Amino acid sequence: MRWRVGCSGTDGRGARAAAGWSVSPLRQQPADHRGSVWTCRFRPRGGLSGAESGPLLVTAGNDGMVRLWDTASGQGRRILRGHGRRIGTLAFSADGSHLAASSNDGVVRLWEPETGRRLRELSGHSGRLVSAVFSPTGAGGALLGTSSNDGDVYLWNAATGEYQRAIDAETDHVWAEAFSSDGELLATANDDDTVRLWYRSTGTHVTTLAQHRGRVRSIAFSADGTRLATGCDDRCVRVWDTRDSRLTLELDAHRDRVYTVAFGPGDAWLASASWDGEAIIWADGRPRHRLRGHSGRLWTAAAHPTRPLLATAGDDRTVRLWDAHDGQETGQLTGHTGRILSTAFSPDGSLLASGGEDGTVRLWTVPAQGEPSLRATLIGVPGGWAALSPSGGYKYEGDIAGEFWHAVGMCRFEPGELDGHLPGVRRLSLTAPLNEDHPHGS
Repeated sequence: MRWRVGCSGTDGRGARAAAGWSVSPLRQQPADHRGSVWTCRFRPRGGLSGAESGPLLVTAGNDGMVRLWDTASGQGRRILRGHGRRIGTLAFSADGSHLAASSNDGVVRLWEPETGRRLRELSGHSGRLVSAVFSPTGAGGALLGTSSNDGDVYLWNAATGEYQRAIDAETDHVWAEAFSSDGELLATANDDDTVRLWYRSTGTHVTTLAQHRGRVRSIAFSADGTRLATGCDDRCVRVWDTRDSRLTLELDAHRDRVYTVAFGPGDAWLASASWDGEAIIWADGRPRHRLRGHSGRLWTAAAHPTRPLLATAGDDRTVRLWDAHDGQETGQLTGHTGRILSTAFSPDGSLLASGGEDGTVRLWTVPAQGEPSLRATLIGVPGGWAALSPSGGYKYEGDIAGEFWHAVGMCRFEPGELDGHLPGVRRLSLTAPLNEDHPHGS
């Protein structure tokens, strides 16, 4: 697993000759990064205490490690180890004090982000736990729901680790789960193509939503809790009234499976993203805007927390930003070299994170006015981490030997070799902001 950083505009042989160095051309292209980033999440309550930091970003993927990043400096704050190879889900408690991660070893591990301390490990009674989601608010805010591959959902008190109850979802597998905004209802998408609603406090079955004609990939509650949206393999988006369990809308405009559904701020609109390469903004039961421009399948979409802005990404390695009011594309964010699997906005909406198969996390600035821009590229390697700024600044920590270098043309340069010879290329201190206005070396 290796990483290259291309420095454009300079021939490698010329740079080394000018510096009096010998030329060491690469004999073959480095292998692609094998640690796909499957999920990224921002902490609800910002950064870590006791430090000047930006919103805390947590990422995970195929390498079995959970990484915590300070988004102000790009610094890798902690690496949480001990999971199986692939980590599929990350979830924060409502107050940000607990982090749950589930991996392919069938165990959900609870962490304390402030200290990096592993609090406890949760296991299913007979099956393997495959995902985890926290109740979002109120007294149930420390309540954690975990689904298993044998169809059960277990509820836990995350603060104490106390097991509370099991819900038999009457299925072989739970593919998605979500709590309502008040934490009172839990929805599960099941292997029999149904969605079931449960009372969180008692585990009692409320109703079964059975009109789907394929697997449900995504579930989203509206902010007021009165509506539930589902995205399905049968190409349809459905909206249900949770008060009487009634199907109110069946939205049939996609040409392939719907992989993501998300409500906009204030429930003013609903967005869906599909493997047909399109996203749709829905309003009043009709497609308000078809968002075209991607090529290939869409794997992820995220709605801005306060603005009419939608981010979409997938096979074409580009994050696109859309104005949900007029359907216009407002930004194209490029740089990933593999398909993008996850996107997330920071709590205040000023940052967007994207993670993908190239093993990198791109951190983008999303200003209220003006063009979005790349803030940093974050790279996790087995023995440490590295962070790169668009202007050429870089920082790293740990053992990165053979994992991270600069490449100019066909020449390879170890970290530090180009400092002072190419404009902007310099090592930054670990706490320095990753932008060209702070050229402090370490």
